[in-house]
Amino acid sequence: MSEGKEPGAYLLRTLESQPRELARLLADDSAARAAERLQDAGRIFLVGTGTSFHGALAGQYMLRGAGREAWAVRAFEFAAYPPELRDGDGLILFSHRGSKRFSRDSLEQFKRFGKRWVAVTGQGTQLAGDGLILTVEQEKSPVHTASHTAAMLRLAQIATAIGSPSWASQLRSVPDAVGESLKLRDQVAEAVGTIDLGATVHYVGGGPAYASALEGALKVREAAHRVQAEGHELEGLLHGPLVSVQPEHAMLLIAQPGPALARTREVANALAEIGTTVIAVGPETGDLPAAGHLQTPLLDEVLAPIVNVIPLQWAAYHASRRLGVDADSFRRDEPIYAAAQSKFAL
Repeated sequence: MSEGKEPGAYLLRTLESQPRELARLLADDSAARAAERLQDAGRIFLVGTGTSFHGALAGQYMLRGAGREAWAVRAFEFAAYPPELRDGDGLILFSHRGSKRFSRDSLEQFKRFGKRWVAVTGQGTQLAGDGLILTVEQEKSPVHTASHTAAMLRLAQIATAIGSPSWASQLRSVPDAVGESLKLRDQVAEAVGTIDLGATVHYVGGGPAYASALEGALKVREAAHRVQAEGHELEGLLHGPLVSVQPEHAMLLIAQPGPALARTREVANALAEIGTTVIAVGPETGDLPAAGHLQTPLLDEVLAPIVNVIPLQWAAYHASRRLGVDADSFRRDEPIYAAAQSKFAL
């Protein structure tokens, strides 16, 4: 931690910058121009690692809404166990810095196949080429927030440029909706105060919200370090993992209008029988049995991950403060973790 810097200050500053950054991205047409490279792509792979993969997972639903066959694939899998590419395939790579080994390998492999590719990446990226779509400045905190919401917004812009998704008219309202979700800061702090951070914290979502559940679990692990967290797909939770959920655990449950909502209510009722602390996140939380209700603005289910991730980012920040952890450190100041990270190159 830099002398005089409050723990997690970089994360806090970037988290709060998101409405402004998203509005800035909506004001330019670079994504639409780059999307011309994908105009005749029939099948599109969305590739990334970690948070970038979660953006790809949400993005596949956006492209499907634009009439394209789209599949999210982790960069390691795409590079090491590549799919059999077909004529007309396209690639969208998500990478914060353009520096990760398997993300770069995925792009280089695809470049040898064809030119239908774009890379959604941060300013100052190490990637090069005509297919770059830039998002935000490189984040000082290793707990990425703004680059994630910006990447999802860029993907939504691509989808509207190559198709006519039913939710296209809502895209302009995303920055304001994110701004409204940021106002949940104190409510999230109160909700986190009800959670036993020494027990497992679960995150659950169905459909596009599964990407948010995975991202929420990753963020709290990155920011708070000592918190054990798991991200679950809604239906998958019921097929085994539910029996290991304990009364002392907590569950952040994403309740978003769409095909998954009825099943979400059933999961909430099941958790109420166990006695697990449930924090409901989304526009449809009011009728769920939950200890906390973090109500976000209503958007189409496909765009909602850009907004519903905000309370999950706040939860990670507040968990780190409760535990006295510097969310910006990534444990590089702890010898054993610094040593561990020296054993591999990302």
